[in-house]
Amino acid sequence: MRAILGIIFPCDGDAMNNQMSIRTISLVVLLAVVAGCSTNLTTPLPTASATGNLQVLPSPVGEQTITPPLVVVISPTAVPTVPALQPTPGLDFCADARVQALLEAFRAALIDQDGAALAEISDPDGLDIFYRLANPPVHIGSTEVDSLFTSTFAYTWGDQAGSGLPVEGSFSTEILPQLLDVFERPNIQACQDLAFGSGTGPTTAIVEWPAQFDGLPFIAVYRAAGAQDNEFDWRTWAVGFTVVNGVPKIRVLVQYVWEI
Repeated sequence: MRAILGIIFPCDGDAMNNQMSIRTISLVVLLAVVAGCSTNLTTPLPTASATGNLQVLPSPVGEQTITPPLVVVISPTAVPTVPALQPTPGLDFCADARVQALLEAFRAALIDQDGAALAEISDPDGLDIFYRLANPPVHIGSTEVDSLFTSTFAYTWGDQAGSGLPVEGSFSTEILPQLLDVFERPNIQACQDLAFGSGTGPTTAIVEWPAQFDGLPFIAVYRAAGAQDNEFDWRTWAVGFTVVNGVPKIRVLVQYVWEI
């Protein structure tokens, strides 16, 4: 008798029976090995779960970290504030860009003889024009300003220095040529200054700002005599301003020339 794996077979059995017994033993050993290997598996494979027609594997172990989107906060750009324009005499008023733009618009209106533009930049109460300081001003009402360049109405502007002859005629014949003599030619500005050499030239007349408009800011626009001209051949127009709803307007025009 032979003993294999604790199983006793007779030694004198049939040869075929012995071969079948050996195959049976081999199969038993193989099954034992496979069973032993299966017991060493410690991590089971993930089992799919059915969702509709799809199979979804379970999520990995542990919490997912979600990074929030980066939010960029842009502060609004500060807008510089423009100081309110006040009709206060002084260098700040004269140098203000709004006042300088108004003077340029005035010059353009004179050259173009644009009544609508002149009315736009004039004070709502109209204009007061001095042919010369010794004469009373001529008031041009607001409804008359836009037609000054085309009107033939003869105003009485006062009298001439020296001769005393009256000066009568339309704005276009008596005032406009004198204004263009300054604003169409090289000139200088003098802020609140009518002194000889800066705002005016030589003269024996009293040179001052009209008392009835004292307190209004003004700019003297001075056209000096040319290098080849007589030193008395100069002219100044002083422009007085008001401020209406924060916007500068022209209210007063005063002419200064050489007088005996």
